[in-house]
Amino acid sequence: CFVKLMMVQLLLLFVFCLVGSLAEDADLVLLKDAAEQGSVCLDGSPPGYYMRPGQNAGADKWIVFMEGGGWCQTAELCAERSKTRLGSSTSWPSTSSYAGFLSDDQDTNPDFYDWNMVYAKYCDGGSFAGNVEEPVFYNETKLFFRGRRILDSILASLMEKGLDKASDVILSGSSAGGLSAYLHADYVGSLLGKEVKYRAFPDAGYFLDLPSFNGERIFREGTQELLKLQNCTGGLNQKCVSSFETDEHWKCLIPPYFFQYIQTRTFVINSLYDTAQLKGLELDCLPPNCNETQMEFFENFGKEMRKALGVVNGTNTSGIFADSCLQHVQTKINKTWTEIKVDGLTAAQAFANWYFEKTPNEYKHFDCDFPCNPTCPVKATDPDPSNTLF
Repeated sequence: CFVKLMMVQLLLLFVFCLVGSLAEDADLVLLKDAAEQGSVCLDGSPPGYYMRPGQNAGADKWIVFMEGGGWCQTAELCAERSKTRLGSSTSWPSTSSYAGFLSDDQDTNPDFYDWNMVYAKYCDGGSFAGNVEEPVFYNETKLFFRGRRILDSILASLMEKGLDKASDVILSGSSAGGLSAYLHADYVGSLLGKEVKYRAFPDAGYFLDLPSFNGERIFREGTQELLKLQNCTGGLNQKCVSSFETDEHWKCLIPPYFFQYIQTRTFVINSLYDTAQLKGLELDCLPPNCNETQMEFFENFGKEMRKALGVVNGTNTSGIFADSCLQHVQTKINKTWTEIKVDGLTAAQAFANWYFEKTPNEYKHFDCDFPCNPTCPVKATDPDPSNTLF
């Protein structure tokens, strides 16, 4: 028996050394009481979030990460979405595990592995910005547009769990959740004490207002429809809203137009050749499988993204990690978080340097043009196929 016990212990030790420390799942918190007050997903089910408590030195430090997954700008699309995990909480599992910036593995995420990790589930289809009092019907489907209420109920719940006593808070998110981080950065910050070290870290949320490959203004028209359908104006950056006429409030949903109004110190991570944006702009290829006309569009998009990020580059307190890889979301994937390099730094290193002020005045990292970067993955990697546009 002793020999067998030793063999089992040696086997467990081998597995531990092979895979590293075992990841701890985050637990689902459904906000049923909030639902009774009208804070609900598209289908009327309760909103919620996943949480993994912080440990040791990270016990009073928080990451609040906003899930992405596109938008629905018509009642028909929202009705379809309400029957999926992006519009209903009915199929959310009780636990979930996370990687990259959200990982609790010290090797993968050495600077933030022991922080409280909150993954705010996205089920409103409007980047947590909408607020329509009465339900909307599409055929027989009842729809609720309550994104801002969902955000408020999540934050209220987190305050009860210790967010109100935090020393550090990072508001992050990817894709549509990255846009959410831009949109709500100042609002979330206003709920925290002035002594809190608070930063925003949006990933793949820097959407551009460009004509599509076929000449259509898909993203502009989509944001205009979304703003009207979900009554988003009250959930936008209010300094931006007050700076534009009513018929131009849609600009407060597109980061290059409203980044200048964000007061929160922000670190932007975005590929110069964001694959979801390219797909949303009707480019149905990626190099090397594009013809000459398609490659011209692809290369011009990279130039426009570099130009649009100039408003971020022009601020003294912001940071940028703009790589030239064929990527969309990057912070949630171990490989892209720890292997893609710009200026000799990974995204993990560049963000930590900025957050902890390790290398003053060296926080703007722009890559060379595609296909120059040998650290890019051979194939584009995105863990979530729902990360598309309208």
